[in-house]
Parts: sequence; structure tokens; C-alpha cells
Amino acid sequence: MKTNAVAGDLVEVHLSKIIYEGILLENSEPGVVLLKLDSGYNIGFNKKDVLGIKLLKKVKEVKSEFSVKKDSKKPNVAVLICGGTITSRLNPKTGGVAPLTSAEDLFKFYPEIFEKVNVLKTEILFTKDSSEIEPRDWQKFAKSCKKYLDDDNIKGIIITHGTDTLHYTSSALNFFLGKVNKPVVLTYSQRSTDRASSDANLNLQCAALAAISDIAEVFIIGHAKNFCNI
Repeated sequence: MKTNAVAGDLVEVHLSKIIYEGILLENSEPGVVLLKLDSGYNIGFNKKDVLGIKLLKKVKEVKSEFSVKKDSKKPNVAVLICGGTITSRLNPKTGGVAPLTSAEDLFKFYPEIFEKVNVLKTEILFTKDSSEIEPRDWQKFAKSCKKYLDDDNIKGIIITHGTDTLHYTSSALNFFLGKVNKPVVLTYSQRSTDRASSDANLNLQCAALAAISDIAEVFIIGHAKNFCNI
């Protein structure tokens, strides 16, 4: 079975009675062909059953230039990034998601946040799965938050976080920070940024509005159909 296709390419996998179309994935098992279907599910085939793999499209990663917009007329917020689905996107070679490498990568997917606020400061604290968050990470959160709570130029703080331990982090920050003088808003996403059905856009916009409100507390905000719950 010869093919010019490599992991990440759009292909057809031809079996004796059916043809599957999808993204060819990296695979460590030599006797298996792995494919990501348009539905989002992965499917594996025994190489012995594959008659051929037809290359449909070479997939190239295009890096577009994007710079964070600054608008002094809008209220300033700080955004702290620490991983989770909200800062992840599909890796076409593996079929899984991989963390974004910069704040610009997040904002180029969802520039609508700039309609609400001026993102004056951004920090990538780490890119962890939230199930791996530890108490020492909460200390790091708290130190960064304290810095911006004391900064008169910052109206509020947005923290992007994974869903697994989101509630633990918000509770821990409540204890660490005590009474706060401005909003500390944690938000998340249930689907990665590359998915058309991702809730990240709505959640970020709602978080931006909440961060410039008069709710001086630590709280979580997230989608509830076409609006957000706090």
C-alpha cells in the first residue's frame, strides 16, 4: 500500500466495500491506519483490509500574523492563561488537542473580546490540563492576581482555565485573596477553539463584560445557551 499522504493530510481510505474520508493521523501501531472523521471521531483500520489511500488535500499549517489590539478609550483588563480546552486547538497529526503557544493565538480565534475591553496585560502562567493543577499553582494564580488587583490601570482580571478543577481554583483564590477590590473572573470552554460549536467566544465576551462590572468578587462565568451564568 503506497501513498504520498502523511499525517495531517485529507485522504480517502478505500476498503473493499466502502470508502472513508478524513484526516490521516499519526499512529504508533504499524499494522493500523488511523483516521479522524468529519464527525470528530477517530476510526482505525487493519492495514491488511485497506486497498489504498488516496490523497485529497495536503494540509499545511498557515501561521497568520496577529497582534493584540490596544484601545485606550476602553476599560483595561488583564488576562491570565493557564491551559484547558479554552486555550487548545486540534492537532491534525495526532487527532487530539494541543495547547496554544501564545495569547495572540487565542485572540486571533476570538477577536470579539476587543469590542468590549482593552486587553492591557496578558500572562501565560502555564499550559496544564486542569486535572493536574496543584496547590502551588493556586499560589502562582494568587500572586499574579494580587499584582493586578493593586494596579489602578486594570479594571478587572480574566482567568482562562480547564473545567475539571475550575471550581477548586475559584474557591482557593477566594481564600487566598480575601476581599477583593475588582472582579476576578474565571472562564472556560467545553470545546476547543477550532471547533465551530466552541463556547469559548461567548464565554470570553461575557467574562470581559463581567471583568469591567462592579462585581468585586472571585467568580466563574460560562455559557447557558445564548447567554452566560455567573
